[in-house]
Amino acid sequence: MKKNSSVLTPPNETGAIVLGTSFRRMSVRERRDYLAARLGVSGQEVDALTGDTNLTDLANVMVESAIGYMAVPMGVAAGFVIDGERVNVPMAVEEPSVIAAATHAGSLISRRGGGFTTVTDEPVMCAEVYLRDADSIPGDHVLKRFEAEVRTHLRDPLRAMNARGGGFRGLRVERVDDRLTAVRIYIDTRDAMGANLLNTAAESIRELAADRLGGESIMAILSNAADDRTAEARFTLPVEFCARGKRNGDEMAERIVAANTIANRDYHRAVTHNKGIMNGVSSLALATGNDTRAVEAACHAYATRDGRYRALTEYEVRDGALHGRLRLPLALGSVGGAVAFHPASRFALRVLGSPDSQRLAAIAACVGLAQNFAAVSALVGEGIQRGHMRLHANRLAWKAGARGREIAAVAERISAAHRFNDETADRMLAEVRAEKSRERAGNNGSE
Repeated sequence: MKKNSSVLTPPNETGAIVLGTSFRRMSVRERRDYLAARLGVSGQEVDALTGDTNLTDLANVMVESAIGYMAVPMGVAAGFVIDGERVNVPMAVEEPSVIAAATHAGSLISRRGGGFTTVTDEPVMCAEVYLRDADSIPGDHVLKRFEAEVRTHLRDPLRAMNARGGGFRGLRVERVDDRLTAVRIYIDTRDAMGANLLNTAAESIRELAADRLGGESIMAILSNAADDRTAEARFTLPVEFCARGKRNGDEMAERIVAANTIANRDYHRAVTHNKGIMNGVSSLALATGNDTRAVEAACHAYATRDGRYRALTEYEVRDGALHGRLRLPLALGSVGGAVAFHPASRFALRVLGSPDSQRLAAIAACVGLAQNFAAVSALVGEGIQRGHMRLHANRLAWKAGARGREIAAVAERISAAHRFNDETADRMLAEVRAEKSRERAGNNGSE
């Protein structure tokens, strides 16, 4: 690689490489080779960023200063029945227990409880213009005239969305504080998440808003809150099917309700409780090329909608059954952005049956509810670590060098020994391979 003084800058005081302004103008290979050389990165680590030239080029189109891509494992949680239809759910995630838990809970609820039912809002999103030192909130007559002007002003920016049945749905003007006023415009984005459209719409009316309402326009941007774009999932499971280990169904159902109550009353527990829900929701969002950060921000904000951070789920025991419910703001798109751009996300949507945005949100809510039910059931049953460590054994086996069928054989021995460390994995792999060698030698002798 040709040296460039504006790129090959010395490490800073913390020892980190300082990347000059020309780094972004290198090719993907040049950036990767430069970092590998300076950091002493191994061939295996570099190879993990490459492998498919087309995907490397795609990475360079999708993000700034790309050096490759990180392949997150994608699996399928099978066996969900949602609104009477069987659904297989693609999930992209690095945590080993997530897909296993979703599959178990989704299948149990679908087989024994008839599956999940859902309700979704229309896909309406909000874009906002913030004004400083605006006049007082105008009366209804002035607001109606302003709304009519905004509708007319947005006719061209929203022409394509109007043709698809979406478009402008109204506005509100609200005081945020003594100096700040928000103009909130509501747009039905149909099957798109709609970020670019919303930002364009907000920026196109910022001058109009300042002219009609007074004051100075500070910024125009969408809101990821998505409070008007929620999806709700429910299930009903006879208590006998909640039984786990030594605890019968009645006891387990009562303990699940108690665990949810704890998450409603204790902020510290609520954070982890809701993180478990997002294990499912974010994995599906990532698999389908959606914005996981926006979804997570909206959901966690929604958990504070009454002024306290609390559980997003609700459980109760009624008429001999456990009833579970989850409602979330879910601005998920099935067209546009990376959703339609990345081949893996297109594949994932095909696995889901090519859903529209509302159906995709409904599925995500069901996966989040199933994920939570699985986690809470384990927590109030035998505990969370037994299942986690069993799956962790597979990773230890692979790290030790096991491949193919060796992985399961080594992991089984690690679990049986109840010693989950590298030393045990190395020893168990050596044992498995020694037994295979003896077996081959015996077979050769018998021939």
